[in-house]
Amino acid sequence: MGRRALGSALAVAVLLTVAGFVPLAWGVGLLAVLAWFAVPGLVLARGLYGGRPGGGIAALLAGLSWGYVLSSLVLLGLWAAGVRSFTILMVAPIGAAALVWPARRLRGVVDPPALTRNDLAAVAFVLLAVLAIVGRPYSRLGIDLADGRAYRAYFTADFVWAMAVSAEVSKGDVPPKNPYYRDDALHYYWLMHLLPSAEHRAGGGALRVEQALLANGLWASLMFGGFFYFFVRHFVERPWAAALACVGVLFCSSFEGIERLWWSGASLDQLRSVNIDAVGNWFYQGMKIDGLHRALFWQPQHLVGYLLGFSALLLLVEARDCSKAALLFLVGVFLGLSMLLSSPAAAMLAAVAAAYESFRLIQARQWKAFVPCAVAAALPMAGALALSAALQYVDTRSPGNPLVTFGVNRLATHRVWLTILLNFGPVIIVAVLGVAAAMWRGLLGRFVPIFMTVVVSAAFYVLVDVPDHGGVYVAWRASHLIFIALSALCGLALQEWWARGGWTRWSMTVIAALVAAAALPTVLIDIYNAQDVANRADGPGFKWTVVLTPAELEGLAWIRQNTPPNARVQIEPYSRNRDAYYVTAFGERRMSGGLPTGLIPLAKYEEVSGRIRAMYQSTVALDAHQKALGLCVDYLVVGPPEREAYPILQPALDAGPHLFAPVFRNEALGIYAVSGSWDQPQCPH
Repeated sequence: MGRRALGSALAVAVLLTVAGFVPLAWGVGLLAVLAWFAVPGLVLARGLYGGRPGGGIAALLAGLSWGYVLSSLVLLGLWAAGVRSFTILMVAPIGAAALVWPARRLRGVVDPPALTRNDLAAVAFVLLAVLAIVGRPYSRLGIDLADGRAYRAYFTADFVWAMAVSAEVSKGDVPPKNPYYRDDALHYYWLMHLLPSAEHRAGGGALRVEQALLANGLWASLMFGGFFYFFVRHFVERPWAAALACVGVLFCSSFEGIERLWWSGASLDQLRSVNIDAVGNWFYQGMKIDGLHRALFWQPQHLVGYLLGFSALLLLVEARDCSKAALLFLVGVFLGLSMLLSSPAAAMLAAVAAAYESFRLIQARQWKAFVPCAVAAALPMAGALALSAALQYVDTRSPGNPLVTFGVNRLATHRVWLTILLNFGPVIIVAVLGVAAAMWRGLLGRFVPIFMTVVVSAAFYVLVDVPDHGGVYVAWRASHLIFIALSALCGLALQEWWARGGWTRWSMTVIAALVAAAALPTVLIDIYNAQDVANRADGPGFKWTVVLTPAELEGLAWIRQNTPPNARVQIEPYSRNRDAYYVTAFGERRMSGGLPTGLIPLAKYEEVSGRIRAMYQSTVALDAHQKALGLCVDYLVVGPPEREAYPILQPALDAGPHLFAPVFRNEALGIYAVSGSWDQPQCPH
C-alpha cells in the first residue's frame, strides 16, 4: 500500500473512530481545537529541527505533544486568572508560541534522525495500529443500550475517574475542590483534564464529559503513536523495522493470553471474565503489569507524560554538544512538564537523563559543564514542583501512609521469573536478539540511553512504591518505560537480522512469527473484553459491565440540572463499593466524603466514609438529619445499594419531610434535600 493510500486510510479511520463516540460535527470541532493546541510545539520543534534532513517530519512527530502541554500550561494560567470564556481561552496557543519562540536560537544544536517520505508511510501504519486498538472500545464506552447506558469495568477504574475529575475541574475552582472530601483541594494531577473540562463547560448539555475526554484520549494516543515511532527511529535506520517494532510491542507484549488459553482448553468464552493482562497477578500473585495498549485505552495523562520525559532524553541523544546550558534548560522544561502529568515516570526519566548527561560530559571531558548544566535543568523542574505545590497536587498534610515508600516491593519479587516471562517475555526475546545485533555491529554505545532506561526503571519497579495502590502504581509506570525502551532493540533485531540474509534472515522471521503468534492473543482478547458490554457477569468484587438504567439516568440528569454546582450530593460509599464515582462522575456533583480510586492517603476518606455509613444506619429521621448536618450534606441519595444495605433508612426519611424534603423519586433513586444544610456557617460552599 502506497503512502497516499495509507494516509487516506488513516484519515478515514480517524473520522470513523471519532464518529463512534461523538456526533461527527462535534468530533471535527474537538480535533480542530486539539490541532490548534499543537501549534506551539510545532513552532518549537521546527525551530530546533529546521534545516536538518527530514526536520519537518521530525517536528511533526515530536511537536504535537510539546504543543499540547505548553498550550495547556498557558490555558492553566488563564483559567487561574478567572477567564472562563472559551473564545478567550483559545488564545492560549498564541501565548505558548510566544514563550517558545526564543528556543529557535538552539537550531543546529541537535540532529534528529534523517527522516524521509518513506517514514510517513511507516508512521501511518503505526497510527492505524493505534486506532485498531482504541476504536472499538471507545465506541462502546458509555453506549446507550435498551437496558441503559453501559460502561465496561476496565474503564470504570480510570476513565470514569477521569470523568469525575473533569466534572469538578469544569466548575472553575482553582485548585479544584475535592469531590470526595469536603473543604479540601483535589490532590491530583489534573492538567491533562483541563482542556476537556473547559470544552465540557462550554458545550453544556450538548457535549457529555466522556465525549470530550475520549477526543482528548484519542489525540493523546495518536500523539503517542507518532512519537513512539520517532523515538525508535533514533536507534534504527530502516522505517519498516521501526514501525514493526512499535506495532509489535503494542500488540505482542505478553504471553498471558496464550497461557490462559492453554489452561482453559482454548475456551474464549471463559476468558471474557478474566483480566487477561493481569494473569500474572490474578493467578500467580505476581506484579500487575499492563501492556502499552492499556495506556492507550484510559491513561492519556501518563502517555503524554512519557512523551515529554522521553523528549528530554532524546534532546541529549540528538545533541552535538551536551555542555550547552540552554539545551539543558529545555531538557529541564520537558522533564518539568512531564512531572505535571505523570510524576513517577518523570522521576525515572529525570534520573535517566541525569545519568546519560553525566555519561556524555565525562566522555567529552567537559568537567566544568557539570554545574551550569545541572542548574539549568534544575530551574524549570523546580518551577514545576512549585506549581504542583501551588495547585496542591499532593496531599502532604493528611495522616495515613507515606506518599512514597522505598524498599523491596514484595509483589515485584513474588514468582518474579514467571511474572517477567508472562508479562515481558515476547519483547525480551526479540530485544535480546537486538542486543546481539548491536554487539555484532559495534553499536552498543548507541544504546546506552536504552540500557540506562531499563536499569533505572527496573530499580524503581522493585524498590519504589506509592502506598494505597495495591503495590502496583510505580511498577505500572516503570514497565511502560521498559516496553518503550526495549522497542528500540526490537527494531534493531528486525533490521539487522533481516539485512544479513540467508539462514539468519529466515531464523529471525521464524522466531518473530512464533513470538508474535504466542503473544498476540493477550491484546486481541483484551481489546474484545474492553468493548464487551454484553458481559453482565459479576467479577471479583465488581461487575464486568456497569449499566445505568433509564431510571438512574433520569435521576442523575435531575441532579445535574436541578442542584447547584457546588452542592454536596451524598451516596453511601461502602454499599456501592467500587461504584463510589456514581454521583461525582455521572451526577457531576461533589460529595461530603467517599472512597476514591485515585487519591491518597486513604485514611481520611475511610474515616469520613465510616461517618457517612453511620448516617445511613440511622433508624429515625432526626438522628439522620443531625448526622447529615454534621457532615455538611445537602442532598441525600437512596438507590438500590442503599435500600438493600439499609432497608430502614428510606421509610425513616419519608417520615420526616420537614427534615428531608423529597425532591426526586422514581423506581431507581430517591433524592432528599437536607433541611438547613445551606445555612450552616461551618459548611461553606
